[in-house]
Amino acid sequence: MQKSLFALLILFSIAVTAYGQLKIEKPSLGTSNKAFAIVVDQDTYTHTEDAIRAYQKTVEGDGIPTYIIHGVFNRPDDIKKELIKLHKTKQSLEGAVFIGNIPIPMVYDFSANSMAIPSDRFYDDLHLNFEYVKQDAAQTNLHYYKLQESSPRNINPSFYSARIYYPTLKPSDSYEAITSYLLKVAGTRRDNVLDHVVSSTSRNYYNGCTAAWKDEPKAYKEYFPFLVKRTNSLQQLAFKTNNNASILNEMQRKEVDLFLIRSDSSPILQDPKIKQLHTYPLYIILDTQPAGAFDSTAYAARQYIFNPGHTIAVQANSRPATTDINFSGLLSYGIRWGHIHNLGLNLERHLFGDPTFHFANKDTEKLNEKLSQEDNPEYWRLLLKKDNPIYQTLALYKLSANNATLSEAVTPYFETSPYRTVRLQALNALSAYKNKDFTAAVSTGLSDEYELVAQQAAVYARMIGDTTLIPSLAHVWINDKSRLRVQQIIIAAFEVFDRNRVEKSLTKALSNSNRLHQETEIESVKNSYMQPSVLEISLEQIKDKTRPTEERIALVKLLAARNYHPGIDGILDIINDRQEPIELRIAFATALGTFSHSWKREAILLNFQTLLKSKISKELKIEIERTINRLN
Repeated sequence: MQKSLFALLILFSIAVTAYGQLKIEKPSLGTSNKAFAIVVDQDTYTHTEDAIRAYQKTVEGDGIPTYIIHGVFNRPDDIKKELIKLHKTKQSLEGAVFIGNIPIPMVYDFSANSMAIPSDRFYDDLHLNFEYVKQDAAQTNLHYYKLQESSPRNINPSFYSARIYYPTLKPSDSYEAITSYLLKVAGTRRDNVLDHVVSSTSRNYYNGCTAAWKDEPKAYKEYFPFLVKRTNSLQQLAFKTNNNASILNEMQRKEVDLFLIRSDSSPILQDPKIKQLHTYPLYIILDTQPAGAFDSTAYAARQYIFNPGHTIAVQANSRPATTDINFSGLLSYGIRWGHIHNLGLNLERHLFGDPTFHFANKDTEKLNEKLSQEDNPEYWRLLLKKDNPIYQTLALYKLSANNATLSEAVTPYFETSPYRTVRLQALNALSAYKNKDFTAAVSTGLSDEYELVAQQAAVYARMIGDTTLIPSLAHVWINDKSRLRVQQIIIAAFEVFDRNRVEKSLTKALSNSNRLHQETEIESVKNSYMQPSVLEISLEQIKDKTRPTEERIALVKLLAARNYHPGIDGILDIINDRQEPIELRIAFATALGTFSHSWKREAILLNFQTLLKSKISKELKIEIERTINRLN
């Protein structure tokens, strides 16, 4: 009998070893609400189990059934496989958090940039298709993947995600930090009204443009309607290069709910003092150098959540990237931070901390529930009609991102809305259509009273390259000298158009003006356009077959990086030329992927579709298919 029992125990232990690499603990909350998953490596789970259960209880107390998945994860695929299973259940998945030493996906081939980027879009965007490449020999928790040629290129996350990660050479320090953090989250109330905001943005971010800096608080007052009526409820730090002392002081204000730091914070992040500070803003957005580079053991974002202060989460980029804060108004209404983080998401942007956290619920629309559900276009159309800039901004995004409305329905919100933030979102929404309505909005937007709309319109004008935009660009360049950032972008934009057309438009606009030094300015314009530009010269050089292939590839990358639209036809000719080296044709096909909003985009796509029907090499075919996906 004892021998039989002993044999059974051996069999049981073998079974646990075979299947015990991964354990899924089901939620204790019985509800049909979408679920949340806590994913934690086995060592961290073993040393922080009580804190993890306290965190699970807190999340479930907010109405979210919460799984705990723990075990030994050899590759990111081990985790993704389980997340897919949960997402496919009837209950589905709202979000996930990765705690401890969770494998880090390093993603290649998302764009023309061949550098690998640490990105949890591998986990949370199930529409993207990846192919495993290798494990890093030195940092074994890094795993490299390339995006498959057939995969979509647009980010469309299936659920939100965040990391609670404290890398250190001494594991006990990590367990202690994670335990303290989780208990802090469990002990923090979720009924705090967002009524104190601090913004720090340096001269460098605005390129010295005071008009842009002065515009910022006007937008913030649309984002944050519940600010208390006091002078320090919305604090905009001084317009200067170094705000380090002010940033440190504002970090100590216990009433601060949200702190937005742009550009000027990179020195402060490296300051040893920050490691001893208790940071008190509940939520910090770092639009700075990649403070969220979690493939590095010293990534700066962790310093803000792993201290005894009040900070619950930090948004930061794992590599340099733009940060869209136009959805931050949703924070005021008690929307979970993970939901807001997912809007307009890119490959680089990440959330560090608890993604289920939120400010006091001021929302009458039940948006946490709506954002968890499958998109309902009819609901978003109804929300769009409400006279609320925060709701309208969200509705515009949802309708355009899912192709659920026509550009004609979006245009009136750009043309007539009294809200700066709505006009900005309407312009961004129209960019998804890549049509005449978008081009017309860009032309109008160059003169918008909100500097950020005008700046974005100038960026889009460069991306479009339609010659009909030249007169509007010329008018703003001549008549709107106070907005320095817009001026600088327009000067760069002029380079992507036919130079003769730009010169004629500028001289005509100056001739029709009543400026004191009109003739001198006209002469200056003519002189500046006498010589061919660097881009014109580069275009001729890439056509020269006697030049080395490497040099021609470098030159086409320059043309693509600058969005030089007059060069598109010449680039296509080289791709079509079977006498050209195959590596050159492939590189040129890659370069055209940057012209996703070009007025010649349809011509590129038509040319590529024709090429795909012809006899071409497998390598060129793959690159053309990849570029088509980037252009669509």
